[in-house]
Amino acid sequence: MLTSFNAFYIARKLENISDFLSVYSSSNIEIYPFQIAAANFALSSPYKKGVVLCDESGMGKSHEAMLIAVQKWYDGEKVIIFIPNFDLLYQWIEMIEKYYTVPYKIIANNEQWNNNCIENNNAFEQDDIILTTYDFAADHWEYAKKINWDLAVFEEATILSNVYKDDSKQAKLLKNISENSFKLLLTGTPIEKNIMDLYGLIYFIDKEILPDEQSFLKRYLRKPENYAELSEIAGRYCFRTLKEQAKQYAKVTNRIFITCEYELSEKERKLYDMIYEYCKKDRKIAFPEMSEYDLTLKLLDIQGSSTAAILRTVKGIIKRIENIENSKAEVEEFRAIETLAEKIETDSKTKYLINILKNGFQILKKVKASKKAVIFTSSVITQKYLYNCLKDRYTTIIYNGSSDYSAINKFKNEAELLISTDHGSRGFNLEETAFIIHYDLLYNTLKMEQRIDRCHRLGQNNDVISVAFIDVNNFADVRKLELVNKRTLVTDGVFGVTDKVIGGFTKNVKEMFEEISKTVRTREQIENEYKQIILEKNKKENKKTISKTEEIIFTTFTKKIADKITITPQYVEEKSKEINTALWELVKYFFDKYNQNNNDCFFVIDEDNKMDYSQ
Repeated sequence: MLTSFNAFYIARKLENISDFLSVYSSSNIEIYPFQIAAANFALSSPYKKGVVLCDESGMGKSHEAMLIAVQKWYDGEKVIIFIPNFDLLYQWIEMIEKYYTVPYKIIANNEQWNNNCIENNNAFEQDDIILTTYDFAADHWEYAKKINWDLAVFEEATILSNVYKDDSKQAKLLKNISENSFKLLLTGTPIEKNIMDLYGLIYFIDKEILPDEQSFLKRYLRKPENYAELSEIAGRYCFRTLKEQAKQYAKVTNRIFITCEYELSEKERKLYDMIYEYCKKDRKIAFPEMSEYDLTLKLLDIQGSSTAAILRTVKGIIKRIENIENSKAEVEEFRAIETLAEKIETDSKTKYLINILKNGFQILKKVKASKKAVIFTSSVITQKYLYNCLKDRYTTIIYNGSSDYSAINKFKNEAELLISTDHGSRGFNLEETAFIIHYDLLYNTLKMEQRIDRCHRLGQNNDVISVAFIDVNNFADVRKLELVNKRTLVTDGVFGVTDKVIGGFTKNVKEMFEEISKTVRTREQIENEYKQIILEKNKKENKKTISKTEEIIFTTFTKKIADKITITPQYVEEKSKEINTALWELVKYFFDKYNQNNNDCFFVIDEDNKMDYSQ
């Protein structure tokens, strides 16, 4: 048994070893050094009103938030976590149940509210960590505001970036609720549309940090010469780790890109030309206020998604204008487009997709990866069209705003294909699959990144194949490609990016798959290369590692690592075991002393299960 002095020494040592002692002893998560660094960045900012944790998507920001939330709760502080919707809420519940030993309550609908109002009239008045949704919290903001929250966590915080605008009612209410708390904003895309997204996030934390909206716009919007200055300011409030930085000690698999340059059939090309000719007309009854450029992008984008989508759009246009005076000629023009579209049974792009799925699944089988793929569309009509085309070939699930998390669960556990709109590109963990397909390109680079990162994330054991489609003769597709490249430069200038989101252009899909089959790695190869990096490449540096993981602080705003120290996951695991062993010695000391000095009961120490019980 320990002496009193030994116990005192261990207790003092534990007191200083980590700010995350309680978290270490109450969770079974594999903690990476950059996650400790992110949590430390937030907890060591007592004079700030909040921070943005904006690691690249798939790097475990929710775990970083939980490291902080659990520690705050153990310190007796009030914690609330805001989540955009019920589907992501269920994923958070799964994570907490699996990895963390901490009490929580869900207050996100009227039934849950009523069940938790038994002892008081405010269901938010709880000792547990509270999980709620943006909508429910905003609808009950008067009650939420009454609680003195110490920590407010906001998942997918980019949604709040319009808070500085007059019409952003919900964001303003959530800011009001959390005004006196430390705000922890989570987003992998701090700049999603433009530089004003970043302005809004920092404004949400504290509106006094940055100048007014117009001054900020004038100084930074489309001003790459000032990005370094903005990066310096953002670095005080934003913490970002790139996958490239984590590769030296975390298993980050490779991305493999294919961009299929598909060709339209004769009928599809004629349909395209008819739509294009309409857009170039000087006078358009259906779109009197819309510019030729915007209308061309809009209609050709829809046609590029699927014939089914443009057919639905054309039918809607006809119905809308057929009773307008002098519209007969234009209606007839759209009826001709409608008639041609109805003659196209299966799109050329769909035939390419079927071929790509066949070749992709062959590679997945070769490397012993799960036979699963995620297909993203920008149109619900295209989604339904693809479902009908593929459901007899593969077990297929669709997910969009009208479906719920059960669809995601069913895909993860049973199905081969998930066809999703971009409702599924935010927040979900889909590391069960290593095959992602952008059936429709997007204008937004970071939304493309979000799609890929559903699969390419920590926990992925396979190299990820990412396939995109492009019609190089479609004006809208070409413009999307230009904007993807342009916005990559803006984001990289302020925050940094690890990977591109598109590449590997080819007209010969079979030939391209034959090439990548030579480079895609098996799980065993990935694991062996990972161990080589950890145990051999960084072995010398690891021997020099100091004992506190909190001293490993990354910064991506200068795109360098501040402290050139490498801590491996093995080191963190050893440190965690060391802490828990010391804690167990103290527990045994306490109950041994109790057994000596008391006779009301006797505590039995179970060394195998690390527990004690009375008899």
